[in-house]
Amino acid sequence: MSNEILHKKIEAQFNSLFEEPPEVPTYVQDNLSHPLREYQAQALKQLIYTQELDNADLSFNHLLFHMATGSGKTLVLAATILYLFKEHSQQNFIFFVNSDAIIKKTYDNLTNESSSKYLFRKEGIVIDGQQVSIQVVDVFPTFPDANTIYLKLTTIQKLHIDLTEPKENALTYEALENTRLVLLADEAHHINAWTRRDKRKLNTKEYEERTWENTVNTLLQLNPANRLLEYTATINLNQDVLFEKYKDKIVYQYDLRRFMNDGYSKNVVLLRADEADENKMLNAILLSQYRKYIAQDNDITLKPIILFKSNKIATSRSANERLLNTVQALNVESLSHIINLGHATYKHENSIWSKMFEYYKNQPLPEVIRDLQWDFTEETILNANDKAFLSEDNALLLNTLEEDNNPIRATFAVAKLNEGWDVLNLFDIVRISEGATSTKTTTDSEAQLIGRGARYYPFEYQEERSYTRRFDLVQTDLKVIESLHYHTINENAYIKNLEKSLESASIQLKEDEYDRLEAKLKPAFKKSPVFKNGKIYINKLEKTTADDYRTLSHYNVTTDYEIPFEITVEQHYGKRTKQPGVGQTHEVTWYVDRIYIRKALQRKPFFHFNNFKTYIPALSSMKDFIENPDFLGDLTFYITMPLGLELHHLSPLSKLKMVEKYFDYVEKKMKANYMKERGTPVFEGVSMPELINDYYIELNKVNSKVSNMSEILQKRNMRDNHWYVYDKAIVNSLESSFINFINDYVEELKEKYQEVYLIRNERKVKIVEINGTRGFMPDFLLYLQGEDYTYQVFLEPKGGHLQLEDRWKEDFLLSLSENEDIEVLSENKDVRLLGMKFFSNESNQKNMFRQDFKDKLL
Repeated sequence: MSNEILHKKIEAQFNSLFEEPPEVPTYVQDNLSHPLREYQAQALKQLIYTQELDNADLSFNHLLFHMATGSGKTLVLAATILYLFKEHSQQNFIFFVNSDAIIKKTYDNLTNESSSKYLFRKEGIVIDGQQVSIQVVDVFPTFPDANTIYLKLTTIQKLHIDLTEPKENALTYEALENTRLVLLADEAHHINAWTRRDKRKLNTKEYEERTWENTVNTLLQLNPANRLLEYTATINLNQDVLFEKYKDKIVYQYDLRRFMNDGYSKNVVLLRADEADENKMLNAILLSQYRKYIAQDNDITLKPIILFKSNKIATSRSANERLLNTVQALNVESLSHIINLGHATYKHENSIWSKMFEYYKNQPLPEVIRDLQWDFTEETILNANDKAFLSEDNALLLNTLEEDNNPIRATFAVAKLNEGWDVLNLFDIVRISEGATSTKTTTDSEAQLIGRGARYYPFEYQEERSYTRRFDLVQTDLKVIESLHYHTINENAYIKNLEKSLESASIQLKEDEYDRLEAKLKPAFKKSPVFKNGKIYINKLEKTTADDYRTLSHYNVTTDYEIPFEITVEQHYGKRTKQPGVGQTHEVTWYVDRIYIRKALQRKPFFHFNNFKTYIPALSSMKDFIENPDFLGDLTFYITMPLGLELHHLSPLSKLKMVEKYFDYVEKKMKANYMKERGTPVFEGVSMPELINDYYIELNKVNSKVSNMSEILQKRNMRDNHWYVYDKAIVNSLESSFINFINDYVEELKEKYQEVYLIRNERKVKIVEINGTRGFMPDFLLYLQGEDYTYQVFLEPKGGHLQLEDRWKEDFLLSLSENEDIEVLSENKDVRLLGMKFFSNESNQKNMFRQDFKDKLL
C-alpha cells in the first residue's frame, strides 16, 4: 500500500467523475438534536464510503477521525451510531476513554434527554417508523431487543481490568466472542502509548498503557464484524511508527487550522504584559464585564467566563482570595483612577484596552462597581482545586457553564480542566503567578487549553444564530464576543515557546506567515581577486582576569537605561499582528530612588551578596554597589510614557517592576560578559570567503515591531549597484538611507580607489574593544583599495534611541585610526583600519558623519 493517507484517497475518489459520494441518510439528520455542519456530514460520508466496500471487514474495521477540539466529534460519533445500527445491524457499542470526567459528559450527550447537550432527537429516536431506545448496560444481553441500541460507557483502565481479571457481571473475552461490537475510542491518542514508544524499556505507567492497546486490539479481532472507531484531535504523524499505524486508517481529517480558518472558532488574541496578579486579574474581569455590556447593548444573551490558570494549587487559592478582596475593596475613586490611567495609556483605536477603557469612561461607575461586586463573589467563582470541587454539585456547575441558571463567572484551576472540559462561553484565560521558565511541554499544554477555549459561542444576533464568526470583516465592538483573550507575560523566550506550541497545535498560524529574504553574493564579486585573495581584519582576543571587572561598563552594562512604560501587547493569531495600543509618547527622566534599588535587589537571588561577589571580585559591600558611581550610584531611567502620563502617575509597584526589569538586563549582561575574552590591539586577517557569504533572514510578513517602523526590514534590489557585493540589501529604513548616502559618493570614491565594495556584515565579523570585553558586529564594512593602502572601514548606522547606550561603540570605532598601539598583521604592511562616527538620519548627526567620511576617505 502506498504512503498516501486514507482520507486523501477517499477525497480523490469523490472528486473523480466515476465515483458518486454517498449521501448522509435522512434518518441520521432527523434523529440528531443539531444539524450536521458541512464538515461533519463529510466525515460521515467518508465513513459510509468505507463501510459500503466489499472488503470493509478486512480493510476498514479500524478507522480514525482526526478532528479538531471543539469541532463536534461527539456529534459525528452519535451519527455513526445511528448509521451502523440501521445499515449494519450493529447494536452493541462500547464507548471508552481514559477520563471519568469525559464519561460523565458523554453519558449526558448520548443518554440524558433532559440535558441541554443531549445529541439525539429530544422526542426520541425513530427509524423506519419504529421507536429506538438507547440502553446503558454493564454487559451485553444474549438476546437483544430488535429496536434497542446497547451502550456501555467505561474508562479504558476499567475495561482492561474487567477483561484481564474476569469477575461476575462483567465483560469477558469469552462472552464477547459471538457478539458483534463497535468500539468507540474517544481521546484515542491515549491508547497509542505502546506504538509511540516502540520497543524502549517500559516503566510501570507505560506498561499499563501498552496493555490497554493490546486489550483494544484483542477485542477488535474477536469477530470480523467488529469495528474500532477512534476520535482524537491529537495525533503526531511525524512519528514514523504512528504514521505507519494510521496512514490507512484516518478516514477523515479536519484539523484545528482548517477549523479556525473556516470561522468555527473564536479569534485568539494574546495579551502580553508584565503586571502584578491583582492588576492582571482586575483588568480581566473588567474586560469580561465589557463583553457582557457590549452583548447587552446589542440584545445578545451572554455570560462570559474567565479561567484563572496557575501552576500551583497554593498560588491558585491565594489568587482567588486576592481577587475577591480586590473586587470588594473597589470604590469610585480607585476604579476611576484605574480607568483614567488605562485611558491615557492605550491610545490606538484598534486596541481592545483602548475600546474597553473608552467605554468605561462613559459609564456610571457606582453601577459598574455594583455589577462587579455582584458578579464576582464566593458564590460565582469556582476553585477547581478545592476538595469541595469533587462534589457532584460543583462538577455539574463546571460542566454547565453555558446554562442560564448557572451563576459561575470565573474559575481558578491548575490542571483539572483539560480533556473533557467543554465550555463555549470561555472568553478569557489568565495566566497568573508564573515566570518565564516554562518548558515547551508546559506551553504545549497551554496551547491545548487555548484550543479548547477557542470554541465558538453561537449567540443569536438580529434574530439569527450563527455557528461561525460573522464580524471578521466588519468594524464593530461585537468582535469582542468572537475573541478569546489569553492574558500572559511579556517575555520573549516564553512567548517564542508558546508561539511554537500554538503553531504545532495549528492554532490559527498560517503556514506562509514568514517571508524568507535571501541575499546572495554577486557572481562577479565571487570571481574577483578581492574576494578570492582579500582578508577581513579582526582583533585577536586574550583571556580576562578578575581585575578587568571594576565597573558596570566592563560588563557592557549601562546605567543610563531606556525603558518603555509597560503596556499590554495584543497579538491576533491568523494575522500575526501585535498591537501595542499606544498613541503619542514622551520621555520622562527618573533618577532611580535607592529604596527601589534595594527592594529589587532583595527580590533577585542572583544579586544576593554571597553569589554576586563572585561576579564582581572588587566589590566590598552591597552598599558600595548601590552608591558607587562606578556601579549604581548614578542609575537613571529614561521612560517612554503615553502623552499625559507623568512619573508621579506610576504606582510604586510599576516603578519596582521597571527596576526589576533593569536588573534582569544587568544579570544577563554580567553572566554573558564575566571572565570572557578581552580584545587586543593586534588585528589579523581572515580570508574573505570564511566570513562573507550568502545569507537569509526569516521574518513575519507583518513585522512585530509596529511601534518602531524604522526596524521593519525590506528587500532592496542591488543588482545594478556593482559596488554592493550582494544582489539584494535586506535592510531597515535607516540602513537603506545609509546605502543611499554611499551611493551618492561612489563616483568620488572610485576616482581615488581602484576597488570600492560595500559589504553587509550579517553577524559574522566581530570586533572587541581593546583591553575590554565588549564586542559588537558593525553593520557594514567598506573595502577600499588604493595605490598605497587598502582600507577596511567599519560603519554603523544607529538610530537616535540607541546612540546613548552604544556611545562606547562609536568611541571604539573612532579610536581605530588614532590608537598608536594598533598593529595590523598584514603581509605587505599596507592595510589601514578606519572607523567612522555613527550614521543617523538626524540632521546634526548626519552632517557630522558626512564630514568625518569626507575627511578620512576623500
